[in-house]
Amino acid sequence: MLPSPLRRGVGGEVSINTKYYSIIRITPQQSKRIIYILLLILVLGLLNVYFAPIKYFLNEIAGVNSVNGCPLLTFTGIPCPLCGTGRVFSCITDLNFAESLYYNPLGLPFYIIFGFFYFAVLVLALRRQKIQLHKPALKLWYIPVLFIVLMWILNIFYGHHH
Repeated sequence: MLPSPLRRGVGGEVSINTKYYSIIRITPQQSKRIIYILLLILVLGLLNVYFAPIKYFLNEIAGVNSVNGCPLLTFTGIPCPLCGTGRVFSCITDLNFAESLYYNPLGLPFYIIFGFFYFAVLVLALRRQKIQLHKPALKLWYIPVLFIVLMWILNIFYGHHH
């Protein structure tokens, strides 16, 4: 017999059902849709990191002098929570983790957490499964919000946005 949250379904597959989430089966079409969305997020993120289209738009088309392409930083002088995360990603790919902390103090933990969830969703989609959150988990919305607020505060005081 499997532990309480694990159940054997039809065909011997194991499903997980906890107070906070369940892993459920999905159709091949739903699986493809999730995979396409994840690939789109990856491509758009990489394009933004390596080609900086917002910075190009602000500098070349709008005629506004922008150092890093962040509209909030450009127009108010206050960095957004994600300012510097493009350079953090470049530092991570160069295995220069200490320098990544220079640009955004919580950029490295952000990418670790984001990467974990990204690949978990991808692996589940490849197995034609997805995570379904239950009401108790939805009541924990404040945890990622607090992380973003902390990321923003640390970025304002310790991040370097030049």
